[in-house]
Amino acid sequence: MPSSPRICGLMLAYFKADMTLKCLRTLAGQGIETIMLVDNSHCPEEHQRTLQLVQHFPKGWLKVVIAEDNLGFAKGMNLALDHARQLGEWDYFLLLNNDITAKPDLVSQLVEYMQQQANIMLLGVHADAGDHLQGKLYYQRLTGLMFTKPTLGSFPVVPGYCVLIQPTAISDHLFDPRYFMYGEDVELSWRMLQQGKKIAILPKPLLAHKSAQSSGEASLFYEYHINRGHWLIVQALGHNHVERIIMYTLRLLLLSARAVLRSWRFRSMTPLKALLMSGLRLPIRPVLTVKPHEKTYTVA
Repeated sequence: MPSSPRICGLMLAYFKADMTLKCLRTLAGQGIETIMLVDNSHCPEEHQRTLQLVQHFPKGWLKVVIAEDNLGFAKGMNLALDHARQLGEWDYFLLLNNDITAKPDLVSQLVEYMQQQANIMLLGVHADAGDHLQGKLYYQRLTGLMFTKPTLGSFPVVPGYCVLIQPTAISDHLFDPRYFMYGEDVELSWRMLQQGKKIAILPKPLLAHKSAQSSGEASLFYEYHINRGHWLIVQALGHNHVERIIMYTLRLLLLSARAVLRSWRFRSMTPLKALLMSGLRLPIRPVLTVKPHEKTYTVA
């Protein structure tokens, strides 16, 4: 592999162009050859703001794809990957949230670690979340609970806010397109492990990250997709019919308790309503304050 590997960044944007610009500025000059940015905003005014971000960076470094609709995280990232592949062969893809603030050595540290551990296909990193560190989590298959340490029946999950991945680890799609958002990183980690691929996380906090910047915690959108992700994960992780019944039952109990507590906390029936709706595939999207527009699809 060359001393200076070809790295393509993959990123989504949903409004908040100023936040995206702040993030991109912390990544410029770190050895990323190109960043493919998919705008999921479904708003012509916001599309223009996103397209204008290109002028802040060297020509060709930032490429903007305007999605035909709000595709969600999984399909949006898959679209970014498709466009990146059209540009040629890459040594690494770097999946990035637009709500992170990277330290100057983020990319070099990730690449160095992966080059030293050639058998790692999926590499994440710890993040400074303000009052705590985000890092490797362990997903308990039967209950759907997350833990910070290994537990019986759990497996490691690489959080999706910043992931370095080797192209050979991707066969067809990167993320399962059934996930709109939430749960796709669990499914990806599980799929990699089931295929015998090694995943890891760099223990250093090389970026800052604040979650739920685009989804709106406690909104119908947030609550629906959190719950919906749990049901989809059962389909991916359950080995047989009996096991899936157990997984569905345990999740129903735990998610019901969660919905009741959150409805009380926020003085709103939205969490309970979202749980009831989550068993169905519904077009639940964030509430827009702009008038919908005709579908467009352009690349800058």
